Amino acid sequence: MKFRFSISIKLLLLILPLVCLPIATVGYFSYRASVERVNRLVRQEQMAKVRATAARIDDIFYTCRLDLNTISSLPVLNDYHLARSFRLNAEAEFSRDSIVRLFRDFIERAHSYFQIRFIDPSGVERIKVRSSGETGPLLETAQDAFFEGVRGSGSDGIQVSEITFSGARHGYLMHWARPIFTAWDEFVGIVVIDVDYEAIREIVRSIQVGEEGYAFLVDGEGRTIAHPQFGPYEHGLGNYPDPSIAGLVHEMNRGGSGWKSYRYEGADKLAAFWPIPGMGWSLAATIPSSEFTKEVGLIRTRVLQVVLLILFCSIVGVSLLSYYMLKPVRDLVSATHRIAGGDLSQEIPVRSRDELGDLTSAFNRMVRNLARIQDELVRSEKLISLGRLSAGVAHEIRNPLNAMKGAVVLLRRRRAGDALIQEYTGLVSEEIDRLNAFVTDFLTFARQSAPKRVPTDVNRIILSAQDLFEEQARERRIVFHNNLDPDMPPLLVDPHQMEQVVINLMVNAMDAMPEGGEIRFSTGLSREGVPPESPARAKIVIRDLGVGIPRSDLKSVFDPFFSTKDAGTGLGLPLSLGIVESHGGTVRIESRKGWGTRLTIQWPAAYGDQGPRETGAAGTDPGGEA
Repeated sequence: MKFRFSISIKLLLLILPLVCLPIATVGYFSYRASVERVNRLVRQEQMAKVRATAARIDDIFYTCRLDLNTISSLPVLNDYHLARSFRLNAEAEFSRDSIVRLFRDFIERAHSYFQIRFIDPSGVERIKVRSSGETGPLLETAQDAFFEGVRGSGSDGIQVSEITFSGARHGYLMHWARPIFTAWDEFVGIVVIDVDYEAIREIVRSIQVGEEGYAFLVDGEGRTIAHPQFGPYEHGLGNYPDPSIAGLVHEMNRGGSGWKSYRYEGADKLAAFWPIPGMGWSLAATIPSSEFTKEVGLIRTRVLQVVLLILFCSIVGVSLLSYYMLKPVRDLVSATHRIAGGDLSQEIPVRSRDELGDLTSAFNRMVRNLARIQDELVRSEKLISLGRLSAGVAHEIRNPLNAMKGAVVLLRRRRAGDALIQEYTGLVSEEIDRLNAFVTDFLTFARQSAPKRVPTDVNRIILSAQDLFEEQARERRIVFHNNLDPDMPPLLVDPHQMEQVVINLMVNAMDAMPEGGEIRFSTGLSREGVPPESPARAKIVIRDLGVGIPRSDLKSVFDPFFSTKDAGTGLGLPLSLGIVESHGGTVRIESRKGWGTRLTIQWPAAYGDQGPRETGAAGTDPGGEA
């Protein structure tokens, strides 16, 4: 069985690749570009967060260093030491109050400070100010190794302790200390800023990259000092769970920034790191590689969804387009099948003004022409058969009529004195003449000769016919109204045949107005609907204002012997149609009850020796209301 492809399927097979291939190509490259852009943006976001956080932590320690230097250089600490040395209690108390206010101002400006202390040369805390406002108990620190290290560091040294757990803070602290000496190198004491390391850890924990990303901090020795999963110094270069982590830490300890991939707990990760130069530390933000894959998968899914949506819309659009576009074609196919079956009565409605609408209009014109041609063929067949029959019948009728006519003449001569014979032979003679005239028309219809074309003034033919019926028209109160083109050139027609056509149509128009009225005549040349390379068409329009022809009779008016008049033979219009058609023309009739009848005769204009005049050649159209 051979599969039949419909036009809709062909459209789908043609349009879908044209639509889907570019969309798939654009989708693929968009997917690749989106993946690269997402990876780049995530990395940029990761690096930007690491850089900003590292700079923030570095600023905290830089500020701490500045504050420590500023406090150590203030003379009020020397004044406090001298007042205590000379037991000037009032002056010592005054200086102490000034130092407390000073420490409190520094703590209020730097939220990362837990407390600021002043330790005298004997290792005893003399002043302690905390961020919470509590002073806390003063402690003995003389035996503290860190105290001894600070005391021996010299006048310009700042010592930073390792991260230690503080019970007072209930968290981790870092001690920043600087010794104070007088101008004579006399040791005055130590200023200590206890940095709240929990604030640093909170800053590190605040870095969030993706859903499972986090940040961690390592010191200059490669030890982890801030991590969301374990405390400071729990892991170092010697005990990292994966060698790739140690490679990452080595890269971070070089003091630069960059990217590094590693494995942790069986998962591939990517870390962006940035140095904290003030401390020799390095901050890293890490994100699982699976999140990149997940984001890529989401992009791929979205691109695929868009492609499928466009594909679905394309299928629906092409289906609807083909349905509505091909509906006139399907109507044409259906109408063609009906025409093939002999039905020429229905036309397809024109629903659009595009090429399909033009095709539908042309098809309807073709159907109308086929119906007209079919009617003409039927009528021609009738005329041919009728012509053959009429020739024989007319011959058979005319011979007896001649004999009857001779007998009546002989009888009238011999019985000239008999009034009754004269009366009845006169009646018989009139009827014989009438039958003879009918037979003459019959033969004329049956033996239509080819037109003998000569240059003829068509307007003159119409005026001559009006002169013939002028008296009869006056008696019947009928007026002739002329709109004849004065520039109408002489046309090559058979004047006798064309005059017979005009007379037949004029007689019918007069018979249609028993109460009188007006008959309008118009002539002209028309190029309406005529190709530029073809000659203009001559036109004669005869319009009466009579009773009109019923719609049911319009199709039969050109049939031989069809007549609505009691005395009519029904041969006038068929004879006129035959003459016009022999000139290559057409006769169109329009009629309605109460409106009258309009007959339009058109034929290709063939000019005489003078040719068309300028105005006539321009295409004067006699118009509609002739």
